[in-house]
Amino acid sequence: MKKIAFIIITIIGLGLFSSCEKATQDPVLDLSKSTAASLTSPADNSQFVFTEEIQDTLITFKWNAAVYNLDNLEKILYSLQIDLADSSFKNAKELVSTDETSFSMTVKSLNNTLITLGIAPEIPGNVEIRVVSRFNTSSTYSVLNSGKLVLTVTPYDAAPTAPPLYLIGDGTSIGWNNNNTTLQFAFDNDLKVYKIVATLSGGGKWIKAFEVPGQWAPQWGTDATGTSTGGPLVYRPTEDVPDPPAIPTPAEPGDYLIVFDLINKVYTVTPSTIAQTMHIIGDATEAGWTATAAIPMEKIAPGKFQLIANLNASATEGFKFLVNQGAWAPMYGTVEGAAFGNGVLIYRETEADPDPKSIPPPATTGSYLIEMDIVQMTYKVTPQ
Repeated sequence: MKKIAFIIITIIGLGLFSSCEKATQDPVLDLSKSTAASLTSPADNSQFVFTEEIQDTLITFKWNAAVYNLDNLEKILYSLQIDLADSSFKNAKELVSTDETSFSMTVKSLNNTLITLGIAPEIPGNVEIRVVSRFNTSSTYSVLNSGKLVLTVTPYDAAPTAPPLYLIGDGTSIGWNNNNTTLQFAFDNDLKVYKIVATLSGGGKWIKAFEVPGQWAPQWGTDATGTSTGGPLVYRPTEDVPDPPAIPTPAEPGDYLIVFDLINKVYTVTPSTIAQTMHIIGDATEAGWTATAAIPMEKIAPGKFQLIANLNASATEGFKFLVNQGAWAPMYGTVEGAAFGNGVLIYRETEADPDPKSIPPPATTGSYLIEMDIVQMTYKVTPQ
């Protein structure tokens, strides 16, 4: 009888121990018992008309803090995001990532963002703002989205300062190193597209574009329909959004013109027609003005060439660049009154086109590093 009583007491004790153990477990995050941040300023449905005269005025966004059902949390982070109205924030741009509950930016900066979103200058457009909170930067389990704040905005006509964009991928010379920014796109302000001429290593490889060195978001990829010649662009604004597929590279290795249209969200990849060779000629060089003796330059990147050569200060004209040895066109020269050390290039496609001016000779005879870039259309000369 004592043995039975002992067993019963033991079972009850284990039950009590188990109950105590459960009672002391850490609380579990429950988003249904948490409250998302809420935007308080500007007021919903506010209207703004921006002009260049007020470009330095500050626009301030404020929100109430998110409240989670846990105590002693690590720091809560907030991502303030903007996108076109009724777009479900599929292509949201992050205005700031902060642990504060307010953010101020200039009218100029916000105006640039509006234009890159595709809102035409001088025409009212609707955008939505939201705040995304989280307290663990490596996971999405704590993400809470605020309600959307709708604004009607009219941007002024100004060329936006386009944010930098960088090419990356195992189909490029830098691989998947997102700290390497050597393959930076150039922004064509007339066409409002990003362009780069890059050497791609052949089929079976991949490329993408990223915006912030060292970060995987924001980034641009494609979807299942994207090919090695073109297709849709898919935006990943933050790491909360799934990683889009990479863009496949063309089968043949070589130099390619890659164009990203972030407004219409399409890309193209086409073989580059950019020159593969370059030569220097002129009375400031050892070749003189003999086209068949033009001195070959070294190609260091698509459209970029360099050469260390002696330049003569006694020359009366200077020097130019020939694409092909022995042919006077295509040719690259410069403008009237150009400086010796650096300046812009002028292209002569055929011999029927006007002959550009020569880059002037140096003040001192000596050895110089001569660099020219027919993508950026610039030259630079540095004493050695």
